Amino acid sequence: MKAIIGITCSEKYEEGRCIQFVNQEYIEAIEKAGGIPLLLPISESKEVVEEQLERIDGLLIPGGYDVNPLFYHESCQFELDISDSKRDYYEIQLLKLCSQKNIPILGICRGLQIINVAFGGTLYQDNQMASEYVFQHQQKERREFPTHSIRINKDSFLAPIFNDKTFVNSMHHQSIKKLAEDFRVVARSEDSIIEAIQHNFLKIYGVQFHPECMIRDEKMQKIFDIFVYQCNYKK
Repeated sequence: MKAIIGITCSEKYEEGRCIQFVNQEYIEAIEKAGGIPLLLPISESKEVVEEQLERIDGLLIPGGYDVNPLFYHESCQFELDISDSKRDYYEIQLLKLCSQKNIPILGICRGLQIINVAFGGTLYQDNQMASEYVFQHQQKERREFPTHSIRINKDSFLAPIFNDKTFVNSMHHQSIKKLAEDFRVVARSEDSIIEAIQHNFLKIYGVQFHPECMIRDEKMQKIFDIFVYQCNYKK
């Protein structure tokens, strides 16, 4: 049987109604990798969260709004974009339960950031706080085109795909500051922003860029291929 990959939803309000959704690119990337995407609505019920986990073989945390700084014990120090504390809390609980059950996890952009926060790390509330010389990480170019390079560690999950360097897109103004315990940095941009992490023992991975927007590049699709393969192997 094919692996079922849970994808957490974002939410927005339109005309007084809350709408939960997932961008189509994530669904297509998982399907192309041979997985079965299953959308996971945000829930405040522990029972619902536990039942969701019983139905998935892997978890994909996609991009979205800023993480509320209160979840890493900071006050708001910079002008944030929209945040969603309900989603933050839901995904933190989901991530902790998935790690206990050894369910493989892939985080993309905000997904990488919430993984780091869930396991005790912190974020730069704006990239300008990370360095005096920081690139433009909120690109004006179309999402499917890269705008800067990253350097990749040879012992990372990305190295078999890209070797030691590749070019990526960039659509974020926050980034990792303090790395969570038991994780390691496996890729950085030329301005030292952390671009990928992985857990030292568990199958938990995160990238700061958006490979789902670049899957016409076969190497970007391989990120999803390898992740879904690991979820199948878990079965």
